[in-house]
Amino acid sequence: MPSPDWDERYRTGFYNGAKSPHDLLVKFAGLFAGKRVLDIATGRGADMAYLASCGIRTVGLELSWEAIKLAREGTGTQKFPTSFVQGDARELPFKKASFGGILIFFFLLREIAQDIAEMLEPGGILIYETFLKKQNAVDRYRNPAFLLDDGELLSLFPRFEPIYYEEGTHDRSGKPRITAQLIARKKI
Repeated sequence: MPSPDWDERYRTGFYNGAKSPHDLLVKFAGLFAGKRVLDIATGRGADMAYLASCGIRTVGLELSWEAIKLAREGTGTQKFPTSFVQGDARELPFKKASFGGILIFFFLLREIAQDIAEMLEPGGILIYETFLKKQNAVDRYRNPAFLLDDGELLSLFPRFEPIYYEEGTHDRSGKPRITAQLIARKKI
């Protein structure tokens, strides 16, 4: 199966959903205070803009140039401490221990979990939310290779101390989302 044309999806409005930050981030953003944060698969940049408006330095990693353009438009009119890196998350271009926080929403590549852990400095914070396989029962079909089994998100980050973990149905823009939500600190 060919991979999607991400630029085309952003140009045609496929990702025109919610333009506000994720509720989980808003609730726990204070954990990122004073830290440099990486947003993996940043998309339209709403989470980056929110963190930056709180004075938190953010870097967005995104494959799609079109998404980066939209994210820059969303953050460019203000003096936010943000920067963007165009790149594929399969080949994370960052050094070990280069971030105090990492943020990931609705993106899953199991094979980079170890790389994500290594990019966080000791004591760094991970905020991660993505779909469980149960999502396919309530919404459009998604490839199960990019959906989690129950309890799997915790197992991807064994060297982390969970601060908050929940699996369940969460409402976003009037749509049910069956997700795993993890906030964890990398052990020192």
